[in-house]
Amino acid sequence: MPVLQGQILVARPMLNDGGFKRTVILMAEHNEQGSLGFILNKPMHLTLKDVLPGMDDLKFPVYYGGPVAQNQLFYIHTAGKKISDSIHIQQNYYWSGNFSEIAEGLKNHTLQASQIRFFIGYSGWGAGQLEGEVEEKAWGVLDSFTSELINKHPEDMWPEQVARLGGNYKVFADLPQEPSLN
Repeated sequence: MPVLQGQILVARPMLNDGGFKRTVILMAEHNEQGSLGFILNKPMHLTLKDVLPGMDDLKFPVYYGGPVAQNQLFYIHTAGKKISDSIHIQQNYYWSGNFSEIAEGLKNHTLQASQIRFFIGYSGWGAGQLEGEVEEKAWGVLDSFTSELINKHPEDMWPEQVARLGGNYKVFADLPQEPSLN
């Protein structure tokens, strides 16, 4: 199955790479040069005020977006073209955009927590790399990105999405993260 911008990657149960185990990734960009996405279900123990000076009143959670560019802040949002330089993903979801406008929207409450998610780093693949991993069955690909997904509790996200893969994967949805410790 080809991977497209706006789709969801679900780490298959046997993917044991520590950084990607049990992850759900929104593909923000996919083209002939490569792919870029953000892990939706790995919160960090940081808030926006912890990573950006001058954001003391903004206690928005920050998520681990992936292993690439971990010294940079990224974000997905539903503010659309209200934020200049935003890049359309799918439906009403965008990534990037003018951060000054985002900061202003957060400070004056015209941009709500349910409309934005912040990430340190991103998940990236070179040309053809992700297709190879999908072919090797490291990832399941879901066509429909639902708007509710962005506001789901991170711990519930992977079990729900792996169950959507269907078939035998539904069994894995109920297993604890470390079955040997059960």
